[in-house]
Amino acid sequence: MNVFSISSYGARSGAPLPGPHGTSCRAYDVTVTTPSTGAAAGSRYLLLVDISGYTAFLAGVENTHGEDFSGGLPAGYRVLGELLDGVVRGIASEFDVVKLEGDAVFGAAPAARLDGLGEAVVDRLAAMYAAFAAQRVALRSSSDDRCVACTSVEHLDLKAILHRGLAVAQRVGGTEDLHGPAVNAAHRLLKNGVRSRIGYRPYLFVTAPAAAGLGLVGRGFEHEETYADIGRIQGRILDLAELAGVSPAIPQITAIASEPWPDLRIVG
Repeated sequence: MNVFSISSYGARSGAPLPGPHGTSCRAYDVTVTTPSTGAAAGSRYLLLVDISGYTAFLAGVENTHGEDFSGGLPAGYRVLGELLDGVVRGIASEFDVVKLEGDAVFGAAPAARLDGLGEAVVDRLAAMYAAFAAQRVALRSSSDDRCVACTSVEHLDLKAILHRGLAVAQRVGGTEDLHGPAVNAAHRLLKNGVRSRIGYRPYLFVTAPAAAGLGLVGRGFEHEETYADIGRIQGRILDLAELAGVSPAIPQITAIASEPWPDLRIVG
């Protein structure tokens, strides 16, 4: 059974994740036992869930506490570990965790596992966001470190990318990872113009291939991104806070949209 823990934070550990045995990787003091990503090559759903505001949050913690942690880690690091823990738990039933990438969780699932199950996937991600929002409030109020940096957890939020395409599993240096153009495209989409349209809102961007496979073509509203190396990628934007029925994070700076806000009501 796979294990996710944050033992170095002094936080909870031993939380089970479903799936077959795999290898362990370690990033930012968070240990994840990752499952096998399945066949060496095949169509997969690729999910990236990124904590927005992560870099500024850690910079604030460092500016406040400095780099001498001889007296123990500032609460801000424990907070981030707990939030990443929650994201991993939130996607585990549908997606296998491939790895942690700093402020993002990278998950994947064989296409055959999720094809046609878009509503279930959306419900799962909405539940993940609801749990994240509740945990964000709880961690802010329960932290024993009252500095401005560590209590600014209320500014952290989520954005998610869901893509579908061919991915190749390769084991390098004892660790299995996914590679291929679809994997590259999913990661490129983390840098996008979505929030220039919707402001500082949590969102799920489902690419056109993923929306077609899942049966989500009519959900949310249309959006596209264009990159010099991978071209145009079309998809649908769904508002995670609206789906979960909770409030989004409090933005540090009020976002200025480049165009009027679209109708964010979810269709279907």
